[in-house]
Amino acid sequence: MATSAAATVWRPTLPVNPVRATAAGKVAALLVLACVAAHIPVLLTHLPHSPGTSLLMLALSCACLFCVGHLWTKPTIRDWSTTGALAAGMLVLHAMMMVSMTNTLIGAANTATPGHRHRSAPHTVDAAPPPSGTLELLSYGASALALIQVFLAVVIVLPTMFRSRSQRTAV
Repeated sequence: MATSAAATVWRPTLPVNPVRATAAGKVAALLVLACVAAHIPVLLTHLPHSPGTSLLMLALSCACLFCVGHLWTKPTIRDWSTTGALAAGMLVLHAMMMVSMTNTLIGAANTATPGHRHRSAPHTVDAAPPPSGTLELLSYGASALALIQVFLAVVIVLPTMFRSRSQRTAV
C-alpha cells in the first residue's frame, strides 16, 4: 500500500519535451546552415597551418548539422537547448582562438625586438595568419549568427522551464 501511494506522488525528474516555436525553429535551422557555410572557407584556409584545429572545426560543424532537421520540422526544448549550448560553445572557442592568436602575435613581436623579453626562449609557431578581409567578415558574421542562436534558444527555453517549474509546484 505504501508503494502505490508513492507511485502516485512520484514525478519524473526530466521535464516533458514539448515542441516549441516551430517558425523560430526554421529561422534557427537557417542560422545553423549559414554558420556552417561560413566555416568552410575558414576551415580550408587553416587546414595547412593547423590541421588539428581544422578537424575540430569540422567536427563541431557536423555536430551542429544534426540539429537542423529537428529544428526545421519539430523543434523540441531539447533541440533548442542543444543548439543553444553548441552555439555558446562555439562562441567560447572563437573567443579563445582570438585571444590565442593575439598572444601569438604579441609574443612574436616581443621575441623580434631586442631588449626586454617576457619569455625564456623564443617560440616559433607555424600558425595561420590572422583573418583579414573576407575571412574576418565571415568570422565576425558567424559569431553574430551564433549569438543570435543563443539568444533564440534562451528566449524559447527559459519560459518553458519556468512554466514547467510552476506547474510542478502547483500540483
